[in-house]
Amino acid sequence: MIPVVGFATYSRFDLADRLVNSIDYPVEHLVVVDNSGKGAYQPPANPFVSNVWVLPIPFGLGLVGAWNLIVKSTPYAPYWVLVNDDAWFEPGALAVVEKEVDPDALNFLICNPEWSCPVFGEGMIDKVGLYDERFYPLYFDDNDLERRVRLANVPVRKINAVVHHDNSASIKHEFNSLSFARNQRLYNAKQDTDDRSWGWTLESRRANRWD
Repeated sequence: MIPVVGFATYSRFDLADRLVNSIDYPVEHLVVVDNSGKGAYQPPANPFVSNVWVLPIPFGLGLVGAWNLIVKSTPYAPYWVLVNDDAWFEPGALAVVEKEVDPDALNFLICNPEWSCPVFGEGMIDKVGLYDERFYPLYFDDNDLERRVRLANVPVRKINAVVHHDNSASIKHEFNSLSFARNQRLYNAKQDTDDRSWGWTLESRRANRWD
């Protein structure tokens, strides 16, 4: 059983439905962050999913903030399959994930771009942490996390499972030069000072549990 599949959605709920319908292997928790500000999304029923959690957010967290929340809200999983809402799993892909995943690694499925469906292992998060949410709402977030993974000598694995992707069909961004420049400056500053910080840790969340 896959412990967690999680994604964020904003406006193209039809694509989010396609993603949910592509789940063809048992999943313990499906966690959806509704970034629309309307609390409007309800995923279709899927017999392979044991528990569905929809988290409506009044003001969007951006992609990485939403993906961080998925991990934070399910802190006892050995790994997390995080996927863009404009992607979908090829039949049999999730069965391959459970067979090949390395819980100590940053895992990627066969997807273009590969960051559209990373699989975070608990060992990777213990050593590296999650996304730095200062890279809001996008640009350089993946670069920063990949840099920290490399510096921590965390293994990067490729899982032989295919995820199809519409390449940002869910949100038609226009390039934002202001946020790009700000996030580029932040990324450069973190590189120059060997800053690997981001804040929250899986270890402290588990050790200080009240639930």
